Amino acid sequence: MNRRAATRAPRRTGTLRNPWTTTALTSYPRPCVGTVRTPVDTIRVNGAPPLDTPPQGAYWMRSVSFAGLHRILSAVADNPHGLTVKEINDLVLTKGLTLTPRNPRPAPTTLYHYRNTLLRLRILIRAGRTLRANVDDPEVSELLRLPHPPNGDQSLHPDACDRFAGLVLSNEHCRSSFFDYFMPSHTVPISAADFRHNSISVTWWHHRSSDGTTAVVIRNQTTGRTTQYSSRVSKTAIMYGLRYWARDQLHLIDEYCSLSGASTTMFPLSRSAPAAASVTETVQALLSLRTSAEWTMFSIHDLIKRYCEGRRKPRVSLFAAIDWLLREWPYHTALIPTSPTLASLDATSLYREDFALRSYYRHRNGPYISHIRVHKDVKVRHRRTLHHAQHAS
Repeated sequence: MNRRAATRAPRRTGTLRNPWTTTALTSYPRPCVGTVRTPVDTIRVNGAPPLDTPPQGAYWMRSVSFAGLHRILSAVADNPHGLTVKEINDLVLTKGLTLTPRNPRPAPTTLYHYRNTLLRLRILIRAGRTLRANVDDPEVSELLRLPHPPNGDQSLHPDACDRFAGLVLSNEHCRSSFFDYFMPSHTVPISAADFRHNSISVTWWHHRSSDGTTAVVIRNQTTGRTTQYSSRVSKTAIMYGLRYWARDQLHLIDEYCSLSGASTTMFPLSRSAPAAASVTETVQALLSLRTSAEWTMFSIHDLIKRYCEGRRKPRVSLFAAIDWLLREWPYHTALIPTSPTLASLDATSLYREDFALRSYYRHRNGPYISHIRVHKDVKVRHRRTLHHAQHAS
C-alpha cells in the first residue's frame, strides 16, 4: 500500500453556519469533480410547489453604507478619465473617506465590497483598466448634483435615498432576489415611486427542515409567491444586505414582529423621509380611532398594523406621535408596560430577542410599552403664531 495514501487525512467536510445563531446547521462532504448537488435554495416548504430560485451569482450584496458609496462616487467623479482600483483605494485612505462608523480605515475586503456594489449597480463603469462615474445614467447624474454627506455622517438626503433606491431596483439580481416578492401578480417594480405605491407586505420566518437545516422563508401572503434562503451566502446577501439597505438606509420598507415572535412582516413605505407635519397628522389619525368611552386603550402592535402598515408609515412616526401625547397631554395619556421576558418569549437568540423588543414603544430608557390609554379630551391644539396674532388684532 502507498504509505502516503495510508496516512492521508480524511477528506474535510464543509459546514454551513447559520448567521442567525452560533450553531452549525449541517455538514456535508465537498463534492468531487463531476458531482452534481441540488441547490440548497430549492427545498419545498410544507409541501408547497418548488420555491422561486434566484439566478446563480445573485448573492453579491453586503451590508454597506450608502453615505460611503456617495462619498466614493463624488471622489471618483472628480477624475473624469477614471481611476484604477489601486488609485480608488489610495484615494479613500489618503482622503480619509469614512465608509463605516466603526472602522475609519477600511480593510481591503471592505473596499472590495464597496467597489463591487458601485459596479453592480452601474454607478461606476469600467473603461479599460479604470473605473469612472456613469454620468450618462440620470440617477447617477442626479446623485452627483446632490451634496454627499460629510465624513462620519451616515445620513442621506431624501432625494439621494430615492436615487439610490432607483438604482437598486434597476438591478436584476436585487429585484429577483428580494423586491419582486413585494409586488402583486408577478409585476416588476420599475422605479422607487412604483415600488412605494404598488408593492404589498410580505412575511418572513425561519423554517427548520426534517434534516435539521434552517432556512429563512419569504412569502407574499396575497399572491402566495415564496422563496427561501438556506445557504450562508444567500442569508448574508439578502437578510443582512438587501433587507438592511431597504429598511435602514433607503427607507423603502419597515418591519415588525408578530406577537408570537414566530414571523416578521415587512411592509412598504410611502416616502423616504417623514414630512415635518407628520407628527400631528399621526396624532390626529390615532385620535380618530378612539371609542366613545372616557378612555380608549390601544395595543402598540395593533397600531403598527393598522396605521403604519395600513398607511405605509414608518414605526418611528407612530412612536413620535406617542412622544407628542406624553409631552402635550401627560395627564391624559397612560402607558401600560410589559415584561421584556414576556415580550420576547419565543425568541431563539439574543438577536431575535432584541429584534422582537423593537416592536414595542419605549419612552427614553423606561420599560417596554405594549398598550397606551388615551383620554377623550385629548386634541391637537394649534399654537397661535405671532403672524396670526397680528392679523387677528
